[in-house]
Amino acid sequence: MQLKDAISHVLPKDRQYDVLHWQSTSRDTHPLVTQKKGSTSDQIKTIKCEHFITLAHDECIFFGLEIFVYITIDYKRQRTEKLLFVSKADTTGHNSTKVKIGLVTSEIIKYLLQIPLKAYLASIIPKEATQTTYDKSTISRYTSTKEALGILLKRHTGQWHKPETVKPYSITDYPTPVHSRIALFTRSEPQYLFPESSKVPTKHVLSGEGLLKWWLKAIDPIIHEIYESHTAFLRIPAEEDKVIQRYLAPLESNWGIGDMFTQGADKDIAVFKVPLFPDDPKARFLEHLVVENRATSVTVKQFWEELQMRQEFRLGVTVSVIGVDGVLKHDEEIRESETVLSHKKFKQLKNYITGDDYSDEEGGAEAYKNVMNYLESIVGDVPVSVTGQYIPPAPKPVSINTIDPKRTAVNNLSTLVRKKQKK
Repeated sequence: MQLKDAISHVLPKDRQYDVLHWQSTSRDTHPLVTQKKGSTSDQIKTIKCEHFITLAHDECIFFGLEIFVYITIDYKRQRTEKLLFVSKADTTGHNSTKVKIGLVTSEIIKYLLQIPLKAYLASIIPKEATQTTYDKSTISRYTSTKEALGILLKRHTGQWHKPETVKPYSITDYPTPVHSRIALFTRSEPQYLFPESSKVPTKHVLSGEGLLKWWLKAIDPIIHEIYESHTAFLRIPAEEDKVIQRYLAPLESNWGIGDMFTQGADKDIAVFKVPLFPDDPKARFLEHLVVENRATSVTVKQFWEELQMRQEFRLGVTVSVIGVDGVLKHDEEIRESETVLSHKKFKQLKNYITGDDYSDEEGGAEAYKNVMNYLESIVGDVPVSVTGQYIPPAPKPVSINTIDPKRTAVNNLSTLVRKKQKK
């Protein structure tokens, strides 16, 4: 199954859409959580990959989703985790065919969760290939003129040997079962991926409370459908438990109050428990603690108490942390993204999407053209076309109360009122 198959049944029937899905190469990265000094960090392998998905209709982009995938293999604890961090989801406001964005988002996340781990571990770029290094045979801005001339002479006379290229490697041995996790931070913003799109009158910008409900409605069916076992958590900093419980009450899956990273660890040091995600307020606060030289003294409980006092949490907007952890029922026969790009090309292609002005429909059309030109000239790929199959459920009939003939007649008490005789 491909992504187009996964989302076709939630796209309006007989409508044509282009699915643009590309994935960055897998590469080594630092652990999501800071490791203590002297810990066996060499026994923890962390691999990072990024997905970017957009939908277009009539050659105009109207939806985008950015997701990071982190794979952590802890050989000491004998645990393997695949974590999907939902970074950004956004619309341009030019959704003329009334696509149910919540349903599409849910299906995409479900699809990415079920991509087999081997698809990410088959070719991994090692850290050595991503680090900038300078040796005696490399000319850089730090090389003197004399040294540069010497290097050029060696190259000309054949005495220079090109450094060996660092090759990708693969991982085939890891602990099972694989724990599949979802993490996201909700905060209402005018736009996330499409600049100036908030100026489009037809774009629906949700409130903080509305956005949280929207995400819970999108995530909950995923748990119910593909997880064999799970724990799911919701944390709303500075909010009482009884208020949080109101958000969880309508959901089908089993949810708890808190978060999956620091649950039951109030006295532990926060910096060793809280993960560092891209563009994440929690990570920014951890960096602030480092600057204040308090990173190794603030407990998890203190961390959440102080975090809720920061400006971005005190503006009266509901913000939340959502987390799901568990084991899937089984891996589907998912076919990984057809377009796997180097980090550089991935970034360039994403910039074509996120760099345009979306204040009118021309922005989405221009971005579509730029992406098409890039894919055809550099990557040699074209978007995947999909035909929608979704038929909205018929509205429920409205029941109209009618008089039941068997119903006992209402006594007219006015006949019992004695009227005063006219003089």
